[in-house]
Amino acid sequence: MPKSRQLTHIRHGIKKGITTSFIHEKHFPTTNPFVLWEHFTSKQNNNHALNFHGHSGIEAISYPLTGTILHHDSTQQHHIVKSGDIHMMTSGQGIIHKSTTLPQQSISESFQLWIALPATDNNEMCQPKSQLFKKHHLPLIEDNHSTTKVLIGDYHQHTSPIKSQCELILLDIIMASYSTWCFTPPKHYLSCFIYLKSGVSYSANNKLMPFQIGFFESSSAPIIITTTSQSSRFFIACAVPLQQQLITNQSSIHSCKNNIDKSEVTIKNLMDKMKNKN
Repeated sequence: MPKSRQLTHIRHGIKKGITTSFIHEKHFPTTNPFVLWEHFTSKQNNNHALNFHGHSGIEAISYPLTGTILHHDSTQQHHIVKSGDIHMMTSGQGIIHKSTTLPQQSISESFQLWIALPATDNNEMCQPKSQLFKKHHLPLIEDNHSTTKVLIGDYHQHTSPIKSQCELILLDIIMASYSTWCFTPPKHYLSCFIYLKSGVSYSANNKLMPFQIGFFESSSAPIIITTTSQSSRFFIACAVPLQQQLITNQSSIHSCKNNIDKSEVTIKNLMDKMKNKN
């Protein structure tokens, strides 16, 4: 078996209420283009709502495992994102949205990934877009020891219908006990992480426990994950790093202050228009 890509660091996230966050702006130089990974969990039989607020310069990918997300935004889209579906919001020059999470049998669980948009070809300041992809359109690859769901990008000749503005692969993997999962990302996909949702897994002699994120070194080596006496479920994210600085005002990510300033004006105008409408 080839040598596995090494993990440079493993850490727990910062929990605030029912959301745990795993990437902070201080990590951007090593996580680029990944700028947010959040795990939302609730065992309360009530809805969780976020009223209208704005973002720009990012692509936000939402993936509910249990429960439903109701999404409204300033592109006039209204999406019902059910368990296993993917919602992708490309914020570009500025978008406002609100979301409500509805539990299923008193449980809500979802993930959100933010990718910084590339400054090239004006992608960073593009027109906003909001898209829903149903779970039955996402490839599911089963072998003797694992099941891999291709959320975004390509995996072993299987292609998701979802195309990111970045060069991105996002996978949801369930592994049986005493098994091995191996994947070699394309050559330039040097920014990669693993997030363990459940069970216990090992990578390059490192033990991963539930609710831990591990960042891999920049390398062309394969990613090899093994299990022993426990099955596991984890996510793998791989992308081509952007050749640009990443600066933030917390709700938006851009390559320069000028773009942040422009987007703040756009978002303010959208919020004012929403208030006047109501």
